[in-house]
Amino acid sequence: MSKVLLISVRPEFAEKILNGTKTIELRKSSPNVSIGDLVIIYSTLPEKAIVGTCVVQGIMKKSPQQFWRSHSRKMGIDRKRYFEYFKHSSFAVGIVLTSIEKLDEKVSLDLVRKSIPKFSPPQTFRYLDRSQIASVGLMLQQD
Repeated sequence: MSKVLLISVRPEFAEKILNGTKTIELRKSSPNVSIGDLVIIYSTLPEKAIVGTCVVQGIMKKSPQQFWRSHSRKMGIDRKRYFEYFKHSSFAVGIVLTSIEKLDEKVSLDLVRKSIPKFSPPQTFRYLDRSQIASVGLMLQQD
């Protein structure tokens, strides 16, 4: 069974992912996912809701300079904030996203906690199992 990765992103970046202008999600550490794994997008404060899904098309890892040179147009971030984010990092990780879908209705953090009482959104990412996802009413493709 494929993995399900829940990523936390700021609302401005969640919107860019959902409208297709950001197809590479940046991280300082690499999640243990494979091509075809499902990604759930959680939009942080002030939204605090699951807003969409997508699929891992690939994972890239390069120096921040190399990454910026080759992929800056797909990252949805300006140069200054990008290099500030990776200031103390020797490498940048990019999760290449495809099959991006915006949910018809956002799933609020309060609603998630009704089904999974001790749920807390991840700082960066975490793995979920499909039973947790079904319990909050997200209808996802089966393997």
